[in-house]
Amino acid sequence: MRLHNEAMQDTWGIPGPVFIRLYVVALVILAVGYAIHRRRSFKGTPDPLIGNLGPQQVAFLNGGDRLAIYAALGGLRAAGLIGTGPQHTLVQTGPLTAGVTPLDAAIHNAAGRQARSRDLGADQWVRSSLDQLREGLERRGLAVSRSALRALKLWSFGAGALLVIGVLRAIAGMDNNKPIGFLAFAMFGTVILLVVISKTSRTATIAAQKGMTELRSRHSHLSPQHSPAYATYGAAGAAMGVALYGAASLYSMDPAFAAEAEIQRAAAAGGSSGGDSTSYSCSSSSSCSSSSSCGGGSSCGGGGGCGG
Repeated sequence: MRLHNEAMQDTWGIPGPVFIRLYVVALVILAVGYAIHRRRSFKGTPDPLIGNLGPQQVAFLNGGDRLAIYAALGGLRAAGLIGTGPQHTLVQTGPLTAGVTPLDAAIHNAAGRQARSRDLGADQWVRSSLDQLREGLERRGLAVSRSALRALKLWSFGAGALLVIGVLRAIAGMDNNKPIGFLAFAMFGTVILLVVISKTSRTATIAAQKGMTELRSRHSHLSPQHSPAYATYGAAGAAMGVALYGAASLYSMDPAFAAEAEIQRAAAAGGSSGGDSTSYSCSSSSSCSSSSSCGGGSSCGGGGGCGG
């Protein structure tokens, strides 16, 4: 009878140590499964010709649509083809020359309509050029497709469901006067995993990142830290500087134009980090690992209620 009464006192009829272990096992399975899926999705295909990528392709891999636009702006500005007008608009200052890319042409056309740089991503022709740029990189195994990124983010449903279960268990445990310290810690790990999954925005594959590391080493002279004379390297050099080192290169090349065109310095972070808001090592979530030690710890097992 006494054992029966004690069992009835357990929240949901599951002892706290048992629940926390099951919760942590589920969390670790989600984290490891996501990490494996992510690595396979981002593996890509090694391309021996990655050194021949154009500045806008490198910029897209390094920082997505915005950095690709900034690289094109840098090249067009260095070639004397665009400038700024009233109210931070772009204007044409020269006719297009031979050999420009579709993105160059689209942005130059938008400048003819006095568009703002911050609105270029929504321009029909610019958007079409960016899609064309991305599709070419996807075919070469250098960029992750949108469908693959969407598939990765489906893991957030599992993490979200686990978090909801944890919250409900914590509420029930508090109502039942059970401690929930270890459960709260495990839920914190779940929140971290959820944020990691939802914030994944990188497009470059692992193969592309290795290639860009080589490109950055080869073009280290274009780094803003070295105060390069962009007039010496021409429009292509200016565009490559932006592609590899972010918007800081635009400010170094032409600070007045960059400020008047409302170029966001924040894009420089994408230029140096690969455009991903989360690192791969975070996918396995160190806090998740520490949570698992909670589930198996003797202090948890003896407490009789660390999981509510």
